[in-house]
Amino acid sequence: MKNTALRLLVLVLLTSGTKLMGQNAGEILAKAEKNAIGASSYSELSMTAKRARYTRELELKTWNHGNKYALIVITGPERDRGTRYLRADKQMYSYVPRSGKVVKLPQSMLMAGGFMGTDASLDNLLGQASLAKDFSHQYLGTETVNGLLCHKIKCSPKPGIPVAADAVVAWVHTGDKGWVRLSFQSNRSGEIQRMDALEFARMDGIYMPVKLQFSTLGGKQSTLMTIKNYKRQPQLSPAWFTPERLEQTQP
Repeated sequence: MKNTALRLLVLVLLTSGTKLMGQNAGEILAKAEKNAIGASSYSELSMTAKRARYTRELELKTWNHGNKYALIVITGPERDRGTRYLRADKQMYSYVPRSGKVVKLPQSMLMAGGFMGTDASLDNLLGQASLAKDFSHQYLGTETVNGLLCHKIKCSPKPGIPVAADAVVAWVHTGDKGWVRLSFQSNRSGEIQRMDALEFARMDGIYMPVKLQFSTLGGKQSTLMTIKNYKRQPQLSPAWFTPERLEQTQP
């Protein structure tokens, strides 16, 4: 009788602990996303993709409202200047100055890697599914990554969520730095892409990652992204992100 009661007590404690860990994991991710994404903002970025025989450099301006509305404008190099990408909820468009036309893109393009010859994807830049809201969570404990003690959380997409990865493992700083590493994983081929936050700073009152590294091919290729300017833009709303805006915005 005592053994039965003890087993029941242990089961209750384990079940409660699992529920609590799942709840905490969601809260941890929500806080990290709030710092990383914010409500509405304008940014100026540079990207450097290093390859064995060449280096690819890009300069960009971005506007976003949460993680479902975003506009990217390429400002350099000269041959790519003026190329633009827009995400408006589930719709995505591009504009290339040479053609002078706005083209609607399939949603599959959002998850394709190799954006403009880098190791980032359009999904990385135009806004990803919310790890806090669109995924279920498994808390895996703590681990030190890039010299920082982090919560380790496995995120599995909920049914119907369009993502390229079968799972995302997130390392979130136990302090106030937000996410430190994201590993996008495939059930068949292992890690597809890794994002590391290498440097943090306060910009326009928000403490955020300002140097990020995108790695692919098991770390054999990488792209460094630097956030050079960041401004909150509370006036931006979903209605601002239209195909017409794509044509009007200049580099």
